[in-house]
Parts: sequence; structure tokens; C-alpha cells
Amino acid sequence: MTSPFEDLRTDPYFCAWLAGLIGDEVQQQLQQAWRQLSEPSQEPLPAALPLSEPAAEPIPDALQPLRSIITMVKNDPELQEKWLRRPLPDDEAEQFQQVLVIASHWDRIERLWDVFAERVKTRAAPLNDAELHLMEYALSLHNRLWIDRLAELETVAAGSAYNYEIHNGVGQGDTIIALWLPGLMNSASKRVRKPLVQLS
Repeated sequence: MTSPFEDLRTDPYFCAWLAGLIGDEVQQQLQQAWRQLSEPSQEPLPAALPLSEPAAEPIPDALQPLRSIITMVKNDPELQEKWLRRPLPDDEAEQFQQVLVIASHWDRIERLWDVFAERVKTRAAPLNDAELHLMEYALSLHNRLWIDRLAELETVAAGSAYNYEIHNGVGQGDTIIALWLPGLMNSASKRVRKPLVQLS
């Protein structure tokens, strides 16, 4: 038994009429949608929230340690003369280069130690924090060249027994009462400068 619509499917007039009807309906729906999009809406659209970027965290100044070293050296003509062996230039980039290059060389680290040894003996007092920071900073720069063999400062605790073979003592006595200047151990773990200590 055949469907009653079977004849309609094969009728070219019916197919043309149906296509026109469907086409007209789709066309009307598209035009209506376009009008709705084109015409201003009676209801206002909700206001968009203002975009605000999250507050950026301050970027740490990686050059701050070097800047503080340069400020210290700038204010210390003796250090410029005896350690750098020339005044610091005015240009900040050149100052960075000069201090980085000089501070990283082992012979200049030994020279810095010698300058500080004269100072602590003259004032009969230990290194101050800024001077110790400079020694540590110079060693850290040097150690970037020798990753597997690090040079280091050698400290000794107050109350330790004095040993002239490994300590450089100031004053009289057998007991260390203060460390004035840490010693220097090179990258081969050889003591090249003994810790400078006060005795009692």
C-alpha cells in the first residue's frame, strides 16, 4: 500500500509551492529577528561593570643590593682608592660594571680584606654591618664563577681557644672574646687570611 503523499513528492508543482512556502517563512523569521536587533530596546541594557586590573605587586628591585654597595663605596674615598684603585664614575651603569668586575676577582677580595683588616685594627672594633655585607657580596659574586668550589668567610665563636696557626690575634690572652674580621678560605678550601680576633 502506498502513502497518499507519494504522488505529491513526485509532483513538480507541489514541490515548487512547498519550497516557496518554506522559503517565505524562513525569510520572514530572519527579517523579524533583524528588526528586533536593529530597533532600540525599551529596556536599558545592564551597565557593564568597570574592568579593573588587580593591583600589581611591586617588582622587587634586583639591583638594590648592588646599589647599596655602590652608595657605601661612593661615600668612602679610602675604599675607592685602596680597593677600586680609582674613583667611581658618575654614570650608574658604569658604576655597576666597575664594582661587579672588581668585586668578583679573587685578588680584589683579598685586597678588600686587607683594607678592612687595617681599619678594624685602627679603630679597635669589629667590621660594621655594611662592611661585612660588602665582603659577603664580593664573595657571592666570585662564587658565581666557581659553582662547584666555593670560597667562604671563616668565622670563629667568642669564647673559643686562641690558636695562632689558624687565628690572627689582637691583644694578649688565650681566649677569643670577639671576631673582628672573618678569615678568607679560597675555592680550594685553603685559608688565605686568618680570622682577625680580639684576645683576652
